[in-house]
Amino acid sequence: MKQMESWQPGQNRRDSRPEWLTGLIEEFADIFEPLTGIARVGFDSRLEEESWVVRMYLGATEIVGGPRDGQTQSMPFELDLQRLVARFKDIDEFFWSVFPESAADVDEAQAYVTISGKVDDHPVRFHMFAVPPEDVGPGMRVYPDGRFDPV
Repeated sequence: MKQMESWQPGQNRRDSRPEWLTGLIEEFADIFEPLTGIARVGFDSRLEEESWVVRMYLGATEIVGGPRDGQTQSMPFELDLQRLVARFKDIDEFFWSVFPESAADVDEAQAYVTISGKVDDHPVRFHMFAVPPEDVGPGMRVYPDGRFDPV
C-alpha cells in the first residue's frame, strides 16, 4: 500500500517475478472456482532461498449498502487439486494444514493446502488458503442491485 501511495504516473513498476511464475500464478488462479457470486483471486509471492513461495486465496467480498453495509464475507469455492498437482513435475510435499480458532498460539483460524516441488525445472512452494488473510482488504464489492466491482 505504501508503494501505491508514493507511486507517480509514468514511474516504472518493476515486477521481480520471472515470467514463468507469473504465468503459473495466473494458471492456478483459474483453478479457484467460486460456488456463489463472483470472486477475485489474491496472492503474494517471494523468493525464499532457492525457490519461490506463493500464497493464494479467494478474496473476500465487501457488501456496499443495505443493512450489512461494510461487512466482508469470505466466498465459498472449490479448488481442483488434481489439476494443481498435474502441473508439478516432481512433488516433495503435499499436505493440508488446519489451525482452528481454539488452537494454541494461533492468531486467526486458517486452513491451507501446501504443494511444493518442481514445475518444469523450477522449485516452487504454493499455499492455497481457504480464507484470505485478515490483513488483506476485499477483492470485490457487491451492491444491493447485484452488481460486482473489483477492488
